[in-house]
Amino acid sequence: MKSLFGRTGARFIRDLLSPPSRGKTPASEPYRAQCPANGRKILIVVDDTVFQKALTLKLESQGYSVATAVDGADAIRALRDENPDLVLLDIHFPPDIAHGGGVPWDGFLLMRWLRGIEKGEKVPVLFITGDDPGDYRDRALGSGAAGLFHKSQEPEVLVSMIERVLNGTGSLGEMGLGANFQI
Repeated sequence: MKSLFGRTGARFIRDLLSPPSRGKTPASEPYRAQCPANGRKILIVVDDTVFQKALTLKLESQGYSVATAVDGADAIRALRDENPDLVLLDIHFPPDIAHGGGVPWDGFLLMRWLRGIEKGEKVPVLFITGDDPGDYRDRALGSGAAGLFHKSQEPEVLVSMIERVLNGTGSLGEMGLGANFQI
C-alpha cells in the first residue's frame, strides 16, 4: 500500500473530490446522490486532515451532514454533541505526543469507548484502513463493526456501504466482513 501522498492515495483523493462519471450535471448545480441522505449525519474519525477533508466534501455532496474528529477524546465529544447516524472510524492513530502521550488509541479501543456511551451504543461503525484489511477482518467482526472499508477502493463503494448500513440493507459479506472477504 502506498502512502496517502503516493500514487494510490492521490488517486483516491482525486476520486473523492470528483463527481461520479455517470451522467452529466450542470456546472452551476452541485452533484447530489439519486437517493438523498435525508439529512443524516456521519461522524468521520481520522487523523489525516487531507483524507478527512476530501471525504467530508464527498459525503456533503451526497447530501450527508458531516462532523469530524481527529483523535479519541475528540470522537467521544463529537459523539455526545453531534448525535451521528453512523461513524467512519480509522483503525490507526498516532500517539498523542502534543498532550503528553495520553491514551494510545486505535479504532478498536475507541469503538469500545464509544459503545460505552449511551448515545453510542447503537450507532453503526464502519472501520477504515489503509493496511491489509484481511488483517482486521476477524477483529472487526468480533467488535460488532458494520463494515470495513479499504482506502484504496473507489469512494462510491464507501458511499454505497454507508447507504446500505443506514437503510438496513446489505449483508456483512457486502460490507467487507463476509467469509469470502476480498478487496
